[in-house]
Amino acid sequence: MPASRWFAAFLAVALVLCSAPLAGCGARQSRSTRLATDDVLVASTSLAQQLAGSDWLATRHANDEPWIIAIDRVENLSSDVIPVGEQWLMVERVRAALPMQSLSQDRAVRFVIPAERLRQLREREPEFAEAGAVRKPTHRMGGTIRSVTRVGDGGRTDLYRWEFEIEDLTAGETVWSGQYEIKRLAYGRSWD
Repeated sequence: MPASRWFAAFLAVALVLCSAPLAGCGARQSRSTRLATDDVLVASTSLAQQLAGSDWLATRHANDEPWIIAIDRVENLSSDVIPVGEQWLMVERVRAALPMQSLSQDRAVRFVIPAERLRQLREREPEFAEAGAVRKPTHRMGGTIRSVTRVGDGGRTDLYRWEFEIEDLTAGETVWSGQYEIKRLAYGRSWD
């Protein structure tokens, strides 16, 4: 075999071997448009950052009288079936996101579960009997997840929107709201 043909064959094999690991580096494709754990993490971090940077909290300091915010589970108005446990988990991820942790220390904001959920936990778990004894919520945080579906020649696309708001319980008005959108695209035939 002449050297030029050998070199060309070697180069072709090298290109195939080097490009094989890169095949999965393109856009993420899926056969489902259902929300994934990564989607919830990205959305919760974004919403927590929006809240941390809001005008509503701009004047708060660590030594202010604490605001106690009772959190409710996310209301699911999307096309996905999201079990109640996952709805609670979505709100918990927003509450546990790093920007929210700093709010507790820097802005005197505390997040607690609603009284109804605390009662359920106390019934199931005796160690929660004393939990929440000194809490008096000043605000309520709720969330909604919605979706819109489009099916075309290129596959199915779902657009999801997380909407969160905080209501002042004394004034009865919304003091903060935030939202996050994500689009999921599926490929393939629906019967696969």
